[in-house]
Amino acid sequence: MRVHANTALKEWAAICTALTSGCQLLLIRKGGLREEGGVFRVEAERFFLLPTFEHQRPDLVLPEHLPLLNSLTPPEHDTVKLTGYGVTHAFYRAETEEQVRALSTFHIGNENYVRQRFDYNPYDPLTLLVVRAYCLPKPVELPYTKAFGGCKSWIELGDTITVDGAEPALSDEAFGVRCREIDAIMRPSS
Repeated sequence: MRVHANTALKEWAAICTALTSGCQLLLIRKGGLREEGGVFRVEAERFFLLPTFEHQRPDLVLPEHLPLLNSLTPPEHDTVKLTGYGVTHAFYRAETEEQVRALSTFHIGNENYVRQRFDYNPYDPLTLLVVRAYCLPKPVELPYTKAFGGCKSWIELGDTITVDGAEPALSDEAFGVRCREIDAIMRPSS
């Protein structure tokens, strides 16, 4: 895969790791305080996964994924380590908690996580972003800047970074099967 990019999506470190390990395909987003209108928008088709430890809490993760969350520690220095890259495959709008509960095998968040997402600006739907994740051949370390902070989803990294040699977290076949399962839940036939 020969791609150059300089956009990153901020997400919990545990979720970034779950995406690049293939156990998560779905991001559940509502928007941050610094997003235009407080609403999440898909601003990039291709993006780096920028791990953050802000708001990441064990009480919002499914029990079987707690070891993953507990294994991660923030970087010691003022750096950010990028290990994954994502490609937007599809996105949906979820109007009800029931819709998202039906997708529980595609993300690591528990019912409290889903409820918390719905409770923030309760009249706005959630954006469910299906991501094809790739593992970078070696981590890219960047100095942490103030631009990486705050409640916003999308970050411009400045320098363009290559993702040459990145490997998909799931095979084409496995990813295709999982995407069809998500689509069947979100667009059931009548």
